[in-house]
Amino acid sequence: MHLKVSITTLFLFVFCYVNGQNNDRKPMGTPEEMATETLGKIEEEVELTNDQRKGVYDIHVAFFTDAQEAMKQRDKEKMEELETVRNERVKELLGKKLYRKYITVMESSKPQRPSGGRPGGRGGMRGGPGM
Repeated sequence: MHLKVSITTLFLFVFCYVNGQNNDRKPMGTPEEMATETLGKIEEEVELTNDQRKGVYDIHVAFFTDAQEAMKQRDKEKMEELETVRNERVKELLGKKLYRKYITVMESSKPQRPSGGRPGGRGGMRGGPGM
């Protein structure tokens, strides 16, 4: 009897642990949906003309299309490259003044990561290096 309870408890613990790993991430939408959401955030702070609105939307659709593949491959360098290209294209479209506002909006909407790396990694929650 105690063995069944122990096994059931262990199974339940493992199940809860595995399911709790990525619950804080919402599923990604299509590039068009993500571009629309991003454009909405930008337009709260930056006044755009119709041409600028369309240009920013198109730039972000292209960015999110390429970014989905880079994220699947966990290619951090490719993501940084894509962000740089996107930002250069937006800067060219908006000009310096509006671009500064754009960057402020984009930085404030980025998910905040804890400083010091991933928790639980080497020297993380266990108390020190090599433990």
